[in-house]
Amino acid sequence: MKTNHQKTLLLTCVVGCLALPAAAADRIRPGQWVGVTTVGSKSYNTSACISQSDADAMNGDAKSVRAYLKKTIPPEICKLTDIKVNGGQVIYTAVCKNVAPDVVTANHHGNSFEGTSTNGTKSAARLTGACK
Repeated sequence: MKTNHQKTLLLTCVVGCLALPAAAADRIRPGQWVGVTTVGSKSYNTSACISQSDADAMNGDAKSVRAYLKKTIPPEICKLTDIKVNGGQVIYTAVCKNVAPDVVTANHHGNSFEGTSTNGTKSAARLTGACK
């Protein structure tokens, strides 16, 4: 059970820390992102430094986003499928061992984003400035 919780948290953190936003062609900007991920009744603070190359990958097409997410969520942890990019929205399915498939959706709004997954996990974050 703890391992499944960790996988869920990892997936949500990826959404919360990587699929961070801006405009349709600029989903994520480089810099320090802080947010909160809620899994069940527990909330976790998140923080990530997004480099320019990470932002470039996440701002690309579905193939570019897939390559970046595979680097962030190794296939031995979860298999990612059905990655779709539509303007400021990124949607993908994560299939992790001993866990039902989970559809993750992240919506981007400039310097903030919110994400949800079909397992009930929610996340939100905002750009706070340059990386620390």
